[in-house]
Amino acid sequence: MKTLGILLAFALCSSIALHAETDVGLADGGAAREPLRVALTFDDSIKDHLLIAAPMLEERGWRGTFCIVTDWVGKNPHKLTWDDVRELVRRGHEIATHTKSHRNLLELLKEGAEGEIRRELLDSAAKIQKETGIAPRFMFSPGVRQNDETARICREVGLRQAESVRYNFGSNNCDAVVATVEGLIRSGKRRADILHHGVSQKDHGGWCSFEDRESFRRHLDALKELERKGRIVVTDYDGMVSDCRLRAKSWPRHGVIGLSFDDTSFDQWDAALPLFAKYDARTTFFVVGTNRIDFMKKAMAAGHEIGLHGFRHRDAPPMVEQCGEDWFWKSEIAPQIAALNAAGIPVRSYAYPNTRRTERTDELFFRRGFTRVRGSDKSFPNPNPFDPKGEKLDKWRPIATTDYMFIPAVEFISARKVPNVIMGDAYHTDIEDVVQAMARAGERGEALFLVSHGISRGARGISMKTEWLERMLSSANELGVLIRGIR
Repeated sequence: MKTLGILLAFALCSSIALHAETDVGLADGGAAREPLRVALTFDDSIKDHLLIAAPMLEERGWRGTFCIVTDWVGKNPHKLTWDDVRELVRRGHEIATHTKSHRNLLELLKEGAEGEIRRELLDSAAKIQKETGIAPRFMFSPGVRQNDETARICREVGLRQAESVRYNFGSNNCDAVVATVEGLIRSGKRRADILHHGVSQKDHGGWCSFEDRESFRRHLDALKELERKGRIVVTDYDGMVSDCRLRAKSWPRHGVIGLSFDDTSFDQWDAALPLFAKYDARTTFFVVGTNRIDFMKKAMAAGHEIGLHGFRHRDAPPMVEQCGEDWFWKSEIAPQIAALNAAGIPVRSYAYPNTRRTERTDELFFRRGFTRVRGSDKSFPNPNPFDPKGEKLDKWRPIATTDYMFIPAVEFISARKVPNVIMGDAYHTDIEDVVQAMARAGERGEALFLVSHGISRGARGISMKTEWLERMLSSANELGVLIRGIR
């Protein structure tokens, strides 16, 4: 684009050591507490994770974390294949490693086989990245058999060991999730890893499986009701850990900034990666063409998303109208998908060049498997129009008071069509106005989508000044917002 969730019933995995956690909420009788951050995690590479769990999560606007034992992928018909894992990635779910072969890491430590632990971690992480294009960030140890030494080894190979407290649900306690979660809230916990293995015994089974799909559905419905009441917020594991860095000022709500950059400013984006890493922020780079696969892989390994912006940056609506959907797809979209997929880069988001979209083109992308599109139309115009000559200043509006640019943060994952505010001198961006809009998102628990193009000191035109980006990233925690990409 050139121009925009009685009895406390636990079922803990073996060898769990409870960690002390700090309550950042206020004392009883004071202001509302921070809602419990809940991550839904799934171990052991089971086929039903894609066939049953993922669709049910998506129905509720949730993203799961799927922990892959790489030697088990494709091992039998009841296990995920690599195509299945790639499909989970494409649909926006998080992938983590559950090691290469599910060995007991503590036993390996006792045997003095630290090298074997490294191989379990390195081989599995490398395999996941090779097959999906995504470098896993977290290691979930088999049976939660882990300690400080295994955490050290994880750090040394570029992984983060997941927390040792996991609340495992399945056949023995499928209706106990409300009691468990309410107990955690009363005890002042800030986050909870709700763990699953088998999803439906009547389908493909798996260890500690729910009896059937309906049992699993009731389990999720109970969590959804707790989220509706504001008791919890369901997220993936990365979101659970990151969200806990926010503090009580903006609770019980928080906001999300969906930040993205368009076109081909690869060198400038590359130079900005350390800045994103400094503030633990993520973004989406919507790329034109198929050049600089090296940058795309580097950005993905750092946790960012790669999205499509077209093979030749051509406007979708007129092409579809004049030449038909098939011609447009074959000439403008398919070549880019093929090249990126061949390089191990999955794509699931699309940003319209020049923000031009229609209902027809939206449905075309959804029908072809995309999960989100970003653009504008006459109903949702950019509050700061493209105006390099300063001829439209009377149409400029503060972002914070442009209500249609904000959506509830709980809809951040599930929203399929999102508007965008474009930043740059050609849009007369006022960074104080942007920061005020971020503050509104934090105070009201909303999501706002911001987009620019290049990133450099003193940038002009349609690009973002590095000083603007650093102001946004450094202010995010204080303002009660997370900086994330489009996914």
